[in-house]
Amino acid sequence: MGLIADVLLIAGALGAAFYCMVLARRIKSLSRLDSGLGGAISELSAQVEEMRASVKAATQASGTGIKDLMEVTGRAEIAAGRLELLLSTVHERGQPPKPVKLDRSQEPETPEVLKEVEDPLLDAIEEETNPGARAELLTALQQVMTAVKR
Repeated sequence: MGLIADVLLIAGALGAAFYCMVLARRIKSLSRLDSGLGGAISELSAQVEEMRASVKAATQASGTGIKDLMEVTGRAEIAAGRLELLLSTVHERGQPPKPVKLDRSQEPETPEVLKEVEDPLLDAIEEETNPGARAELLTALQQVMTAVKR
């Protein structure tokens, strides 16, 4: 009985030694920098750096786009304010309008939404009797339309 126990004990020890050798080889292969876990970690860190750079570039690009959009919007608001002021002065004069026909054939195609705003304003400009005020209104309308079409 003692001999059987000793044989089983030796067999168990040999099995554990073999298992430890297999684990040692796997751990060594994981620690290699070129093909193991170290290689995967270095590759992932390089990808993280690339992603940081692309996020930074996208943030800068969107910041520039927002800045340009705010600038154009500001110019359009100023031009719209000037146009409203000029239209209000035209309506406050109370003079009977003298019809004047503007040449609209040379203008580029205007989107439908802008036509709804542009046509009444052009009609008001055509009815203006003072040539100086008519020119100012037309200039302001052109500035608004160019700012909006950009």
